[in-house]
Amino acid sequence: MAMEDAHKNRGKTTFFGNDKGLKSYLKFEEKLKGALIAMTMDGIASRAQPANEFRETLQEVVEAWGQIFPNWPAAHAFAAENIFSIPRNGDQLIRSLIGVK
Repeated sequence: MAMEDAHKNRGKTTFFGNDKGLKSYLKFEEKLKGALIAMTMDGIASRAQPANEFRETLQEVVEAWGQIFPNWPAAHAFAAENIFSIPRNGDQLIRSLIGVK
């Protein structure tokens, strides 16, 4: 899972000095973008709604996912920290990934 990897690789480098955290975070953003688009395709969210409503809907989906898969605590922590704990940052991330208002 991309969130789990991004959480555990934060601040780490490979033997050759490559940033594992950056690579993991970019993969997380790619997967999040796919999930956000899938939410619109499934009718859970609309590209016409503002980023804060999109984030709130995403939070509901992630919370439901957490109920189904409680054995991913690092992924839950990463999502809470990077998307939900500071709503303004989560909104900005969603805007940058899929271009909602």
